[in-house]
Amino acid sequence: MNASFPMRALVTGASGFIGRLLCRELSTLGCEVTAVLRSPGVGPWGAVVRAELGRDSLDSCHLEGIDTIFHLAGKAHTRARTAAEVSAYETVHVHGTRSLMVAARQAGVRCCVLLSSVKAMGEGGADVWDETTPCDPQTPYGVTKLAAERIVLEELPVSCPVVLRPTLVYGAGSKGNLDLMIRAVRKGLFPAIAFPPNARSMIHVVDVVQACLLAAGHPAACGQTYILTDGLEYATNDIVGWIFEALGKRPGVRLPFGLLQAAASLGDLAGRLGLHSPLTSDALDKLAGSARYSNAKICRELGFAPSRGLRQGIREMVSTGSERA
Repeated sequence: MNASFPMRALVTGASGFIGRLLCRELSTLGCEVTAVLRSPGVGPWGAVVRAELGRDSLDSCHLEGIDTIFHLAGKAHTRARTAAEVSAYETVHVHGTRSLMVAARQAGVRCCVLLSSVKAMGEGGADVWDETTPCDPQTPYGVTKLAAERIVLEELPVSCPVVLRPTLVYGAGSKGNLDLMIRAVRKGLFPAIAFPPNARSMIHVVDVVQACLLAAGHPAACGQTYILTDGLEYATNDIVGWIFEALGKRPGVRLPFGLLQAAASLGDLAGRLGLHSPLTSDALDKLAGSARYSNAKICRELGFAPSRGLRQGIREMVSTGSERA
């Protein structure tokens, strides 16, 4: 094990999709893991601190002897529709991070790895963004993620703060848009659509965990921000095709993209009337638009080498979904 690798780590968001896998890997490597949980839970950790970040104060005594914090806790990225939902992002991402870092500094924690998001930069597009791209977040989620980054790096830094900005994270057990697409295709509710050409950056959860471990153990990472992708780009047409392939289904005749656009317009109208619609123009843009990012910096400086691709990941997700069914 690397001499600078954490022997005692605290993980916020430990029971989540990424957090649980990170805790398991840390434990396998011989690290003593303390999980911060809102409610009691069993998992691959040795100790638990009960706290709801942003609402409960975190006593520095719980961090005594901790070498590294992996700060993964956060409110899931959804479209904030009310002032209360906007406030919830502020509570978790800003107040929670500030409370954690105050306790970390008091306890003498060496390193904090914050799992942020590319949404702290903005919504992305056809141009490839890297760490030099100016940040202009467009949503409460992105705004508060960027605020959390500044707390960790500038306002209340420990001796080795690191920020990771993953793109869309997928893998067995994920609950995001990719999983919803798989479920829809499985049920026959996702028609074959001729999507326009696009390119999106993504990353497998296993590679996110490896990036977290690299960031905690590499001296060059201190004070740095890194974008996480698998180095490839994916078109929606290919993604949908791989889902049909993994499910053993035939996509059939492709329908024109304009049908989805019309349905999204109806969804926008329903939203203005106070009704919920699963398909809106915003949701369609996430499905059919481009969001391109570069991982060159973390590959160059930390030797990051992604090990998984999306086609394999979709097969894993389909297989896991079949087992649950």
